[in-house]
Amino acid sequence: MGNHRGGKGARGISKGPLIVLGLVVVIVLGVFGWFQLADRIDDQGAAAAGACVEGDSVLSIAADPDIASDIRTLADRFTATSPVIRDHCISVTVTPVASDAVRDALIAGPEVGWDDNLLGPRPALWIPSSSQSIRQAPAGAVSGEARPLAASPVVLAVRSEFESALNTAAVDWKDLPSLQSGRGSLAALGLPNWGSLGLALPVGSGSAVTELAIEAVAASVAGDSAGPVTAEQAHSPQVTSALTGLALGYEALPGAKPETTREALTLLTDADDPSTEGIHAVPVTEQQLYLALRDAPGSDVTAFMPNGATPVADHPAAILSGPAVDETQSRAAAQFTEFVREPEQGQVLADAGFRIEGLGRPDDTALTFPGFEARLVPADSGAAAEMMRVVRNPVTERTSTILLDVSRSMGAVEGVASRLANTTTALAAQIGRSPDASSLGLWEYSTNLDGTRPYTTVVATGPLSAGGFTEGTRRQALDARLAKAAPAAGTATYASLEAAYESAVAGFTAGRTNSVLLLTDGANDDGSLTRADLLASLAAAGDPSKPVRIDVVTIGENPDLNTLQAVADRTGGSLEKVASSDGPALATAISKLLS
Repeated sequence: MGNHRGGKGARGISKGPLIVLGLVVVIVLGVFGWFQLADRIDDQGAAAAGACVEGDSVLSIAADPDIASDIRTLADRFTATSPVIRDHCISVTVTPVASDAVRDALIAGPEVGWDDNLLGPRPALWIPSSSQSIRQAPAGAVSGEARPLAASPVVLAVRSEFESALNTAAVDWKDLPSLQSGRGSLAALGLPNWGSLGLALPVGSGSAVTELAIEAVAASVAGDSAGPVTAEQAHSPQVTSALTGLALGYEALPGAKPETTREALTLLTDADDPSTEGIHAVPVTEQQLYLALRDAPGSDVTAFMPNGATPVADHPAAILSGPAVDETQSRAAAQFTEFVREPEQGQVLADAGFRIEGLGRPDDTALTFPGFEARLVPADSGAAAEMMRVVRNPVTERTSTILLDVSRSMGAVEGVASRLANTTTALAAQIGRSPDASSLGLWEYSTNLDGTRPYTTVVATGPLSAGGFTEGTRRQALDARLAKAAPAAGTATYASLEAAYESAVAGFTAGRTNSVLLLTDGANDDGSLTRADLLASLAAAGDPSKPVRIDVVTIGENPDLNTLQAVADRTGGSLEKVASSDGPALATAISKLLS
């Protein structure tokens, strides 16, 4: 019989095949894993290489100093997200630059306007203090629509005692000029020892808020407080007179005049006794005041919001155009502005004192951040420029008699109108810019205009606001009579000037400039007075205690130029020579001599 295996265990499986199978599985998994890892490494390498295949690109931002620090914080956050645009890795740099400095550089043009040493790198994104700066930039400088990022209304920074008086009196924007120019005007507000309003109007670089406050005053004075101030309103007598009063009142304040809003605010904050200090109020944005008070806890300065439409600094984001800004930078600028508009980023601006829709106010300040009745619609660039021109170059109150040559030669056509028409148009414009308190008059001269006299008093010299004329006020009478001026005959300059000068000395007004303004285009052709007679007569009529200057505007080639120059020199006046009445030179000369 054959022998059988015992029943103590199952028959064993050979280890060899199992080992081989395990090795195969390990090799297969290893190969598969290697390919997967290689693919992943390749993908990562390709992604890394493709992300910045075009290299780095820097988005340069020029931001108004009020918002620049917060924009820099947001720029760092944005850069930390590793943005890639058109295969460029984007980083952001922010330079604080005054809004008017960027605006002026854009107006000057790319060839001469931008100075990297003063303004930093040429930006692709510009964030000025307000949309006013955008409107004043040249056409084509901004690509697309500049949308606001952060708003801050314009208020007056004042001491608490003054704020209480202003609120009680319900002071409007239009009230500020009379408070500024009126003698002891603050007594009517219950402040008998404060004198007149000392409203600071800094116009140096970095004082864009002054422009916004000026617009609010002009809109309120013009009777259309919601704005926008039109070019016609900006040139109107009531607006120019009001702005002139503000500007001259500021110039009359004791001490040095601060050039910037920050300097003015510092003077107000540091004042020991507000009733005796020159500056009582400073136009600021609410956010500027918030930061100032945060840095000076315990200050007695607060905000007053005048009645009427409130101007707002809206800090728009403007993507600039031009050869220096490529497509990558334009897209980066757009992507960054959208990033800033996210609520998490907007909170940074809200915490800095800006008003961001839907987000809360800072809770570490005494400012109340009140609501306001209406938002001022900004003026266009031309009207805004005219208003600031008045503030920067106010027409001082003066007493002047205008002696206008209406001889036959003034009928010569220059451009599209006669020499006389061009002259009367320029005079009317200047009279329109003169303050109500100025005393002006109009004489015309030729030959035999008033019997045998070569001159006639068309409008006697006196305050522009005075009534009693057929046309209404003296200002209106001057406008009407200038429009009717017509060429006559000869040119009796010497006899007419002698009479006008004697009349001006007799009617001298103390405390202001007194003058005779002669406008002529030709030589004296009246033999009743010689050059020597005229100079002797003027010397005899002069009175050192009543200085009256003779200013001269001569048009074209005038053989009497030497005599007229001697007349101006001997009376302390000036002579302006213009080649033609057609063009801005005549208006500039008249403005210079009547301002």
